[in-house]
Amino acid sequence: MTAKAILIVDDDELRCELLAELLEDEGYDVRIANDGEAGLADISSKRADLVLLDIIMPRIDGVRFLQALTQKVDSPPPVIVISGSVDSIGGKTLEEMGVARTVRKPVDPVDLIDQIASVLGESPGTDG
Repeated sequence: MTAKAILIVDDDELRCELLAELLEDEGYDVRIANDGEAGLADISSKRADLVLLDIIMPRIDGVRFLQALTQKVDSPPPVIVISGSVDSIGGKTLEEMGVARTVRKPVDPVDLIDQIASVLGESPGTDG
């Protein structure tokens, strides 16, 4: 069985590395893009089963990434936003923008793994 591919789009390199290590330990194939522009380029050329997305980033932020995702990819993957406080942007809720879930910062690793498994239709991990 092929590992599910997760694309992390976040400008915080340390958080990306920590999340990648956590997710790789859970058996996921992880790629990192450090801004929305790099994330859109990556997802346009390679399949991703899920995107973990920060909202506040340079160049193309998370909102513009979400808007462009549906234009760049025929069947966009589900998106989990990792945010400190954002629930709505410009009067639209994240759910209205197509976001599957929102995970609060600081990220609880067990909660994140459970949310990812739920969005991907998998059973949550039994570790820990």
